[in-house]
Amino acid sequence: MTEKRKRKLRITGIRKKMLFVFAVLITITGAGISVFSAAVFKQGYGKISKVYLQDVTQQTTNNLENMIQTIEDINIQILSSAVIQEQLEIVNGQEMEPYSIRNISKIVERELETNALFSSDVVSLSVISKSGLEFSVKKITGRGTDLAFLEGDIYKANGTTLWGLVGPDKDICIAKAILDLTTMKPIGYINIVYEREYFGDIVKDNSTEYSGASYVVDRDGTIVVTNHEKYLGTRFPVAIETLRETDTSRYDILNDTNSFYYVGNEMPNGWTLVEAVSVKEFYKNTYRVIGLTGIFLLGILILSFFSINMATKHIARPTQDLLESMKLFGKGNLSHRVEVKTTDEIGQIGSEYNRMAENIETLIEKVYKMEITQKQAEIDFLCMQINPHFLYNTLDTISWMAIMQGNLDISEMTISLADLLRAMIKKDRFVTVEEEMKTVKDYLLIQGQRFGDKISVLYDVDEQAYPCQVPNFILQPLIENAIIHGLEPKLGKGMLCVRIKLEKDTVVFCIADDGVGMSREEIRELYEKCEMNETNQNIGLKNVYRRLILCYGESSRLHIESEKHRGTKINFILPMMIKGNSSGEPELLHASSH
Repeated sequence: MTEKRKRKLRITGIRKKMLFVFAVLITITGAGISVFSAAVFKQGYGKISKVYLQDVTQQTTNNLENMIQTIEDINIQILSSAVIQEQLEIVNGQEMEPYSIRNISKIVERELETNALFSSDVVSLSVISKSGLEFSVKKITGRGTDLAFLEGDIYKANGTTLWGLVGPDKDICIAKAILDLTTMKPIGYINIVYEREYFGDIVKDNSTEYSGASYVVDRDGTIVVTNHEKYLGTRFPVAIETLRETDTSRYDILNDTNSFYYVGNEMPNGWTLVEAVSVKEFYKNTYRVIGLTGIFLLGILILSFFSINMATKHIARPTQDLLESMKLFGKGNLSHRVEVKTTDEIGQIGSEYNRMAENIETLIEKVYKMEITQKQAEIDFLCMQINPHFLYNTLDTISWMAIMQGNLDISEMTISLADLLRAMIKKDRFVTVEEEMKTVKDYLLIQGQRFGDKISVLYDVDEQAYPCQVPNFILQPLIENAIIHGLEPKLGKGMLCVRIKLEKDTVVFCIADDGVGMSREEIRELYEKCEMNETNQNIGLKNVYRRLILCYGESSRLHIESEKHRGTKINFILPMMIKGNSSGEPELLHASSH
């Protein structure tokens, strides 16, 4: 990833956070509304639908009861018919000739025809006497009467209607004993067979917006009417009372699905209507509405997200411009300012930032000028401090030699002194290492006249360092400090070493002696004196210490190593620099220049 791309990602961080927070809040709100609405709608719709299905079940039960009552009314008409009562008394009381039986059959069948013609669903209507004679009206001539019950069971019921299924087509069979209206003893029975569609059509027409299964179950648990014909005549798998007591869905073994059951009231003939509605079918409208609601909310969420994206982009743009301006300002482009387009809080921040940048730019310029002036003044002052101190020691040496020896070597020493004076009053702040070494040698020549062979000097200078620039008069105070405080107090002879080496892009300086040395406490005190501004002690060393820090910073600080009676070593490192082409100030000399 490029730096530009990374910077762009960082700039848009706040905007992304705002988008994320808004998106999460909107999503949570939308999801909460969706879940709450779905739960409320599902619960409310479920209650309404259950009431509706219960009403449908009750209405269908009422329709079935009306048809059952119609059949009971026909039974009563037949039972109370004087013609049938009279004819059954005749056939039951004596043996009759075939001719007489045929006449009675005509009379009874004519009476039955008026009742059999009320519905096209009647397959047969039969009256069987106690003596076993059958009088029938049938839809199919020549077909025998289908009987669902034994004669003994019918008489045992003593006038109660028996309901059941009969024949391969599972038609409805109704049987009832005919009682003598005087003695209330059975004189025969009625057997009526209806096509299964008679009741089945009502169940099939019981169509609602929920497709399901309808079962009419008798007291024995047998399915006598249903819109699923394959289950006709089979046993219903669940007890009716169990279904009445539950209000939850259960697995429908017959319909092979999870269903709700709605149970009607028990009918006068002992039948009960059971409606089974698939849970999936029951809630399909609910799921459809919930789905449409979800799609609508999703659309709202998408629209809201795009709206928030545009809004956050508009809000975040000024902050991005402000951040970019700050980065440019931090990189040194002090003249860059942010363009203020609004008067809101962000616009006010931009205005305050521009005002702050102007003040900072003004302050930096003032501080820079003051710092340059201060450094130059302090360097000039430090250089001026060296001259009286050094001249005093030099003149003292000349006076001593003139009084004690009167030797012509004074001429040579005087020449060296003149060179030193010229070097000291030189206006150049920086000289080459070669020029600085000439000053060092002039100084050591003078000191050699003073100390004789007590002090020997070793020069270890890399000639490739000669063109490098160093502050003027930077080595002499260190050499003077080594002679006066290190070698002069030593009882025997001493060695002074001046070492200058090139290491990579730096120049390493080392002034070492094998004089009396210092303890750690003395080294610490010496550092403290170099840091103090108001002390007049160790002026030369302090001068070098301060000038190096002013010119090069902390990286060129003096590093002092010493042990008692073993000598002292002072190191410092300067960047490799050469004299500038036009300004006169030194410039960095890279390794490729060698």
